[in-house]
Amino acid sequence: MPTGSSWPRATEVCAFVADAAAFGADRDRIAQACDGMTAAEHARFDRFRHDSDRHMFALGRLMARTLVGRALGISPTAWTWREGPHGRPEIDRPATDLQFNLSHSAGLVICVLARGREVGVDVEDLTRRAPDPAVVPRYLAPVEADDVHAHGERWRDRFLAYWTLKEAYLKARGVGISLPLSEIAFTLTADGARIGFERSLAGADDRWAFHLWQPGSRYLAAMAAGTADGARPAFTVQPF
Repeated sequence: MPTGSSWPRATEVCAFVADAAAFGADRDRIAQACDGMTAAEHARFDRFRHDSDRHMFALGRLMARTLVGRALGISPTAWTWREGPHGRPEIDRPATDLQFNLSHSAGLVICVLARGREVGVDVEDLTRRAPDPAVVPRYLAPVEADDVHAHGERWRDRFLAYWTLKEAYLKARGVGISLPLSEIAFTLTADGARIGFERSLAGADDRWAFHLWQPGSRYLAAMAAGTADGARPAFTVQPF
């Protein structure tokens, strides 16, 4: 894999996927992840009540430290991490156009990187308990809700497709859940997902590209990437 300013290319968005259960069974890798943590990260690591959550957190830190360092051509601990107002992970130093994002659920961790564009990722567990159907109109635009209801017994999976895309978009924007989700309207077709905006969000910048996929039968994941340059990037997924 190339390193430094040649990777990732400006035309691609790269996602890396890892299994926290396998990571948690390797004491050396856990120690490696902990060695690269700041005091605040150590404190957060120690506050987790369950090993599974602790391992996902540590693995996410290790992935981001390693991959960002590789892309910048420096050691994993030679760059400074910060969090935006709504918790989005960002590179504080050195100055760079590189962006990254993290997501984890039910033992799966995903780290995504891109240059010169906002990027976000979300992963959801398809085996988790179905949400209350009452949340559908609260979080989905009317056209999305109609599509979910049209899927009958498989409504939950369709709902999670919209939810995952919205989460990836919000994380790329770094705005948390401050936007009204029911005014963000996705259209899902065989060619992919397209974003639109309604009511108070009408006229918002819709120059975004998305990639929705299943990294295993249990999970659904989505990447969001800004396309202010007018070109859709190539989305790639590979194991960490």
